[in-house]
Amino acid sequence: MKKLALLGVILLFIGCNKTTVQKKDLQLLNGYWEINKVFFSDGSSKEYKASPMVDFFKIDSLKGFRTKVQPKIGGAFNTNKDADKVVITEKEGTFTIHYTNDLTEREEEILSLSKDSFTVKDNEQITYVYLRYQPIEL
Repeated sequence: MKKLALLGVILLFIGCNKTTVQKKDLQLLNGYWEINKVFFSDGSSKEYKASPMVDFFKIDSLKGFRTKVQPKIGGAFNTNKDADKVVITEKEGTFTIHYTNDLTEREEEILSLSKDSFTVKDNEQITYVYLRYQPIEL
């Protein structure tokens, strides 16, 4: 009986902790993000302490773009003209980001999204954890 009760508590905890992304939350993607950690399909992972490039997302009505920018001292950014077109779709309560540019197409499932972080998984089962970019203040 104790084992059954423990199993019930564990399942309740897992069920209550499952975060789902809501359509209204997608506007949180707008802004500057940096990759914090990557989990590979073989179970290994890589942590990024700092990156010279930051991803900038601009999404409106499930469409927009993502581009790479390079932070400069003083809060400005160097940018290039390369950008991925972004379209977000929803299927059975799951949101997927579709990226396209002149060379490639790819997609990532949004696993979690908050004002300070988001997590996506691509078709190769690689999971990317992003944190909201915080400029280094001198």
